[in-house]
Amino acid sequence: LISQALTVRPEILALGFQYQSDQKFQTAERDLFLPTIEAMGVTGVTPVRDPVLSNRYDAAGVNIGIPVFNGFLYSARYHEARLRTQAAQQRLLDLRNQISRDVRTSWLNANAAYEKLNVAKQLLDQANLALDLVQTRYKLGLSSIVEFSQAQLQQTQAEIGNAQAGYDYRLALAVLQYQTTGI
Repeated sequence: LISQALTVRPEILALGFQYQSDQKFQTAERDLFLPTIEAMGVTGVTPVRDPVLSNRYDAAGVNIGIPVFNGFLYSARYHEARLRTQAAQQRLLDLRNQISRDVRTSWLNANAAYEKLNVAKQLLDQANLALDLVQTRYKLGLSSIVEFSQAQLQQTQAEIGNAQAGYDYRLALAVLQYQTTGI
């Protein structure tokens, strides 16, 4: 469930894409330190010219840029990009830990709610049995109306507890589904 949540939840996907973007931006800022080489060439024909000169011309040029005197702008930009990448990485790690914790907690709550279903069912069965016994004793005149009323109350409380356990289990399953899929 944790691995499913880490691959499906939209907030972790968005943060993962943000982290990848920050990494690429950091690489681009680092590449500003590298020298740039630009080349350009041109060729053509001159319709109006001096007859001594040729009518064709060719030219080529190369420009090499070395980032030396920029007031440490590129190093500051690279440092900022590196720190942004580290911050995004930490946010991603925090979110992964939070999602893992939430999924584990939800699974444990769902598991506990499932076990409470069985306990509530057994309690209801015992309350029904106790009510039957007290009702029989009451009909035989061996117990009082107070004892019979208490058995009815306990049976009603057990029915309410059983219904509440079913509701809690369904709620825990819904929370677990939300924690794993984000939906």
